[in-house]
Amino acid sequence: MATASLPGLQAFAADIGLEPIPVFAEADVLNSPIDIYHSYLAERLLALVECDPQLVYNSIQPSKTIEDGDLDIVLPKLKLDGIKPKELAGELLKKFLTDALFTAPFKDGIHIRFCLSTKTLLQLLLPYINDRKSTYGNFTPLSLPAQPDSAPQKVIVEFSSPNAAREFTAAHLRGTIIGAFVANIYEAAGCSVLRVNYLGDWGKNLGLLGVGWQKYGSEEAFNEPGHLFRYMHELYIRMEEELQPEQEARKQARADGQDTSVLESQGLFAERDAAFKRMEDGEVEEIAFWKKLRDISIEYYAETYARLGVKFDEYSGESQVSLNSEAVTEVESVLKEKDIWEEQNGAWVIDFDKHGAKLGTATVRDRNGSTSYLLRDIATVFDRLKTHAFDKMVYVVCEQDVHFRQVIKVVELMGRVDVANKLQHVTFTRPSVPSPHVGSVQLLGDILDQCEKQMHEAIVADPEKYPIEDGEAVAKTMGINSMVIQELSSRKGHGNGLLGAFSLLTLADGETGTSLQLCYARLCSAISKIGAPDASSSEMIAQVEYATLLEPPWSELLRLISRYPDTTQAAFEKLEPGTILSYLFRVAEELTLCLDAADEDGADGECSAAASKHAARAVLYEGVRQVLENGMRLLGATPIRK
Repeated sequence: MATASLPGLQAFAADIGLEPIPVFAEADVLNSPIDIYHSYLAERLLALVECDPQLVYNSIQPSKTIEDGDLDIVLPKLKLDGIKPKELAGELLKKFLTDALFTAPFKDGIHIRFCLSTKTLLQLLLPYINDRKSTYGNFTPLSLPAQPDSAPQKVIVEFSSPNAAREFTAAHLRGTIIGAFVANIYEAAGCSVLRVNYLGDWGKNLGLLGVGWQKYGSEEAFNEPGHLFRYMHELYIRMEEELQPEQEARKQARADGQDTSVLESQGLFAERDAAFKRMEDGEVEEIAFWKKLRDISIEYYAETYARLGVKFDEYSGESQVSLNSEAVTEVESVLKEKDIWEEQNGAWVIDFDKHGAKLGTATVRDRNGSTSYLLRDIATVFDRLKTHAFDKMVYVVCEQDVHFRQVIKVVELMGRVDVANKLQHVTFTRPSVPSPHVGSVQLLGDILDQCEKQMHEAIVADPEKYPIEDGEAVAKTMGINSMVIQELSSRKGHGNGLLGAFSLLTLADGETGTSLQLCYARLCSAISKIGAPDASSSEMIAQVEYATLLEPPWSELLRLISRYPDTTQAAFEKLEPGTILSYLFRVAEELTLCLDAADEDGADGECSAAASKHAARAVLYEGVRQVLENGMRLLGATPIRK
């Protein structure tokens, strides 16, 4: 762990012949190797221009691609009066000399571009990655304010949030996968993360299910716990079908401009609403049924999420504030005191237009006195603030932009701008085309079964394309991984259907989850074939001769993996998993060139030259393997070694 502390890193730099690493407040040298080079370059530039040190540091940025170099001085950012950037570029270029850290820079308009010296990078980067292992890629985000006591930021990430007994939609699946990524990347940023599944366990739909249970429910169903959740789901579908004619009649009445209150006060509408009102009033029978249903849902989802590699710290729900009305009462008190809501046709509503926000009119309490989704969500904000004292709360929910803007606006109107500023809604596109290989399945477990089954069939059908050991077990993990990566790919424009087409799940070529996993497995196999079990030992890394890795494609791969921490930080700024995916696919592409070159160069035998070459490759491969593993785990995938 020589490089894991600042004194250790400085001592290590001296050991490999470097000057002390310059200190700049913006540099995160313990997490980003590029920032080490950035600091050295800033020091040299500062000696050549009369400028504020912070401006000098900020005028340097990582190049967008390795084809453009590694670091780039953007001369206009120096803000030097009376000096033309292009002319300055020519003058400075003459003063930057090739040294142990950088190759000769080159001028590109108003930019001066630098490439890192491969020889020094090999000495620095591979021990740096090895010292950090699974934490390589963690970072200190500049966008999060530092805590005065250096305690980590407390972040709540709410995601997945299925409705009890109802179908697990394509949007729920995508939200689960994206939400897991958001939680992971906040942890990589050093935050203390609470993963919350906010179940839809309250509302009129539960009243409808309660009516269905009274009519058709069987206590014998509780004797088959493995099928109980499916039983409740099928019962709910039956009740929705029975309610459908009344819903169509209400829809037509609204289209005709008629008052729908008469329709809603009779038939199954009335039974549903009455059952839900009894729940809100805390009547024993309704609450007992609701508790059974909630327990069934949590048990089912906890087991099924585990297959997806997702774990929640807390299962809460709308019921939490509904059954403990203190938070709701406090919110309504402020809404009344500050004249935020008004009565309209027997219901209490907020007309956002009157408060300077074009967000329409939203119901807070129905005319029958039951609470609304909006009121429960606002109350939940303050309930969680009291319970968890969060610094930030992120909702990962498909669309519903207007709803969350309403929540945040009401919190502002209540005089709690400080709390409103802690709330963020991360949205994503609703899958518009059902996947042909998922079909009409409506439960999460069924979706995962389909993915595992199809991957297993693909492996059996083409063993040459999928040289997998322990096919059935690996197929399960590969199927889930491919689905996870494909869903995250949807955020960067690779398709909008649930899981993508069948070929995208199983295809071993191109930028797919399957191709990434096969590349990782090939890398692990290459490390194993070299037969260097100590490739990750500090002693071997320090002693290896790296001369055979100084040229492409090896040098290009090395430069790429130095960028991983900067890539994770860039992904964090926009909470965009596609940034990580694009990077991993780029690494896999360069890695494939190296593996192909190694297969073709015939460096076999026991001679010292061959042994040295293999040892160098083994150490580099181990560093690349760590980067790919860290990136895949950050995305929510489980790397497969064989």
